[in-house]
Amino acid sequence: MPPQEKPILSARQIRAARALLDWSQDDLAEASGLSIATIRKLESGSISPRGKTTASLLLAFGEENVEFLPSTGVHFKDSEVTVLDGLNGEEVYLRLMDDAYHALKHKKGELLVWNADNAVSPESVIASELRMRKGGIKFRYLVEENDTYLYFPLEEYRWIGKKYFRNTVQVIYGNKVALSVYPNMTTKQIKRIVIIESAPLAESMRNAFNFIWEHSKKPTHSTAKKVYD
Repeated sequence: MPPQEKPILSARQIRAARALLDWSQDDLAEASGLSIATIRKLESGSISPRGKTTASLLLAFGEENVEFLPSTGVHFKDSEVTVLDGLNGEEVYLRLMDDAYHALKHKKGELLVWNADNAVSPESVIASELRMRKGGIKFRYLVEENDTYLYFPLEEYRWIGKKYFRNTVQVIYGNKVALSVYPNMTTKQIKRIVIIESAPLAESMRNAFNFIWEHSKKPTHSTAKKVYD
């Protein structure tokens, strides 16, 4: 199935995926963020998942390595690589944030953003990050030297030299590394994101991030129009 397609899940597939994981309906409700009443209606076929409901189910099952087939099947996926594609960069990045939220929310883990630029973050991305923070997820950012357009507390940022900064956002969370793909080096619009699930790779990237963090300067002030706690 092409990565940009969003399958319409059947009641049978949802029940099968839950059975594959030996989950109760309560387990699925907790993992997806949907109400138990919604889960029951979906599995009975009285309603069909659409939009955010479909996305929530795909993320919940995807986090457990469960994949839906084009027909009516469901199985454990073998691939360690997921490609997020969409109509625009904002939509693609929001799907990444949703994946990170579901991966970290129970662990209250940390999300590391390499080559961040808060000045180009739309309100929807900020809202997504605020939701994650409310859930106990922590953030750290590596931004370009002398960049002061910073939305969050200064303790979460470090400057990296201008000659080393590139407009290619990389995100590290849990056992995953997300690499943003751009059409060229002059645009800040993400084309797609490739997520690699590999504990050794994530650890290696996290170590590199921390090395740079420990040898970089903290910004002294913010010029953003609003700073969030």
